[in-house]
Amino acid sequence: MIDTIGQDIIDLFADLGDVGMLLAITVIIWIDGTAFPTLPEVWMVLIFGAHADSFGWGALLIIIATLASLSGNLALFALVKIAKLPKWIQKKMRQYTQFLILKDERLLILNRFAPIVPYTGAFIAVCNWDLRKSVTYVFFSGLAKFAVIVVIAWLSYDNLRQEIAPFVSLGIVAVIVTASIVSSLVYRRRARARGEIARSQ
Repeated sequence: MIDTIGQDIIDLFADLGDVGMLLAITVIIWIDGTAFPTLPEVWMVLIFGAHADSFGWGALLIIIATLASLSGNLALFALVKIAKLPKWIQKKMRQYTQFLILKDERLLILNRFAPIVPYTGAFIAVCNWDLRKSVTYVFFSGLAKFAVIVVIAWLSYDNLRQEIAPFVSLGIVAVIVTASIVSSLVYRRRARARGEIARSQ
C-alpha cells in the first residue's frame, strides 16, 4: 500500500519534470509526517538518481525534504491543538514518554534515527513541549538524516555503474531503516521493563 501511494504521487507529478519530482517528494514526506509512513528514504534515493552528478540537485532535495518534514509535523501539531484528542489518549501519550530515557524535546532528535514515537507533531502538542525547541530539533535532525541519505546515494552513483547504483543505495538505506526500527524496538522494550520495575517498587 505504501509503495503504491508513493508511486501514485510520483506518477501524478511526473509530467512536470524536475519540478514535479520535487513536488512529489514534498507530498510524500508531508504525508509521512502527518498521517502514516511512506518510506521517504526510498523515494529520496530514486529521485536523486535523476541528476546524481549534480551537487545542487542533491542540496535542493535535502532542503525540500527537511522543510516538508517540518511542515508535516507542524500541520499535525496544529490539528491536535485545534481538534483536541480525548483526554484518555493524551494521558496514555504522556505516560508513554515518561518510560523513555529522554522525556522532552530531545526525544525528537533520537526519534529521527530510531523511531520510538509515532506522530511526533501530536506528541509536541499533547506533551506541551517548547515549540521553538521542537522546531529546531525536527529541522536539524531532518537535515542530518536526509543529508546522509543523499550522500549515500551520491557515493553509490559516483562509484558504481548507473544500472546497479540505485539498488546498492536502496540496499544501504534499507539496512539503515531496519537498524533504526530494531533500535526503536529494543529501546521501547527496555523502557517498558524500567516502567514495570518502577511500578513494582
